[in-house]
Amino acid sequence: MSLRLIKRIAIGGAFAGCAAVFCFGGFAGKEPVASRHDEVAPHVAVWLEEMRPSLAAAKAQGKDVLVEFSAPQEDADSASALDRNVLDREGFLGNVGQTFVLLRMASSPDMPPARITQVTTLAERLGVARFPTFVLLDSDGKPYAKSELVASDANEYQKEFTRLRALHTRRDEALALAQGSKGIERAKHLDQALGAVGPFGETEYADLRHEVIDLDPQNAAGLKAKYEPAVLARQIDSAIQDEVYPLVDRGDYSAAMARIDRLMNEVKATPAQVQLLTAFKGQLFY
Repeated sequence: MSLRLIKRIAIGGAFAGCAAVFCFGGFAGKEPVASRHDEVAPHVAVWLEEMRPSLAAAKAQGKDVLVEFSAPQEDADSASALDRNVLDREGFLGNVGQTFVLLRMASSPDMPPARITQVTTLAERLGVARFPTFVLLDSDGKPYAKSELVASDANEYQKEFTRLRALHTRRDEALALAQGSKGIERAKHLDQALGAVGPFGETEYADLRHEVIDLDPQNAAGLKAKYEPAVLARQIDSAIQDEVYPLVDRGDYSAAMARIDRLMNEVKATPAQVQLLTAFKGQLFY
């Protein structure tokens, strides 16, 4: 099941609680709810359903958080059903639960719209496009890896999450080296840390990307050229979404075009970006 389909369920009342979900603390206020599976022994881990208690447990136990974004079970033969048949059993919970606090973010049509909005908003923030998807977080709530594995064997999941957890170690080792260095050397270590977290580097580690660019202003290490285009593209997209489109919606096309002109000067847009913005401006002028 796609995220788009689940999100569509929430329309018409889903705006309730939106402000709270842009930070991980937005899920506070409920007691953690364990998985209802009958076959789990009391000494093994259980799936929680709220972010804040999951992070608190992770800090207390020295673990990371494994978040599963799951779709409702539609029939016994579906991929989501197969997924649950493995993930709710003691073989998985007992092994993976030794390393991770387990958090399940699921939504279904019979849930309150606010809950559906919580799940879909967090999923969009973390780049989740389909179900099931797993996101690995450190105990501060910082994502560092993602997987879309669907397996029929708990051992396959354990291997996958063990492999991905090593990225946390790589990230922290690189950040520790960066802490004791300056200039280009620091930029190189930050680059290694960004490489460890993959696509999350563009969204959740934007501050490090900006610092790398600042530390290599002449592109001596090739890092400015590596990161600057994507950083500029993200800045442009944010300004278009947050500033230009509201002006267009109000019919204030002159102000929208003026904002585009300022934007091209502010971010030092590349020729390709200037071409795209100019085309957009032409549409507004028309």
